Amino acid sequence: MLKIRSFLNADLPYLADIWCIHHATYRSPPLVNHSVFEQAVASRLFFDPSRLLVATNDDRPVAWCHWFPESDQTASLEAFCFLPETAGEDAVPELLQNVERNAAAALMTALSVGVHFQSRHGYQGLDPVGHGLGVDVADDRTNTLLEALGYHETKRFDRWEVSTSGYRPPVNRDLLTLRRTTKIKRESSAFLPPDVAAGMIHLEIERQALIDLRTNIVLATVDLWTSDPEALVMPMSEAILGGWSHPSQPTEMATNDIPLRYLISSVIPMLQDRRIRSLQRSVATDNTSDAATLVATSFSRTSAGRLLHKRL
Repeated sequence: MLKIRSFLNADLPYLADIWCIHHATYRSPPLVNHSVFEQAVASRLFFDPSRLLVATNDDRPVAWCHWFPESDQTASLEAFCFLPETAGEDAVPELLQNVERNAAAALMTALSVGVHFQSRHGYQGLDPVGHGLGVDVADDRTNTLLEALGYHETKRFDRWEVSTSGYRPPVNRDLLTLRRTTKIKRESSAFLPPDVAAGMIHLEIERQALIDLRTNIVLATVDLWTSDPEALVMPMSEAILGGWSHPSQPTEMATNDIPLRYLISSVIPMLQDRRIRSLQRSVATDNTSDAATLVATSFSRTSAGRLLHKRL
């Protein structure tokens, strides 16, 4: 008999298993167990068990999802997975109906499905979420079920990755000039609001800055996300390229990204020295400027995803 209920502590091993089994249907099995999931989400101060709903069949968990209210009155469904069997798929409509009712009761007017690169609820870095891709286009079962229940695509994302092993930075006259006239310095990352910091506590966030030696002006900055060595939510061999900026030319960010390209290509070999094998970043498909910067620094597009949306 199908039942929908809120999270219980005893569910942790089952939730991690369902997460891995679900994602393993379209990719390699995620590196997640119940202790990793607890570190990422269930042990956080912001965790509300009433928003993590579990579908059981004869008291056995077969599907679950986790939603969060947002300030723009669009609830965010950050996790949604089910077993690849009849009981798991049959639980999806009722599970989502419960989420929609709860979100509407919390005065949300819409529901968005998928973790994206601006999400801050503990799931970023958790395999296979990474920087945030929404719902992977390769996850046919999830996409088909959501579309049948009235959800539609609102945004596309691409995941870009580069291997640090044997990386050779691009070389041209402009980049050689920057090599001679700038230095790279690790700085403190920008202040994060308490709610954002709480959702990112399993990640180490560092900022690398490119500084002009003659004027001491910061030409570009990039943020790097790596796993906290105690939490170990994200594999230690992976890193995420977070925010970047051109502080010296805030109105010309799209016209001259050479300092940014130089900084990114210089940071990648540093990661190899720290035994980090890959660096990734998610970019909206229509953001051709960011995509061009990544292509110029030898990143390759490896997968795609999308956000799905439904009015409540």
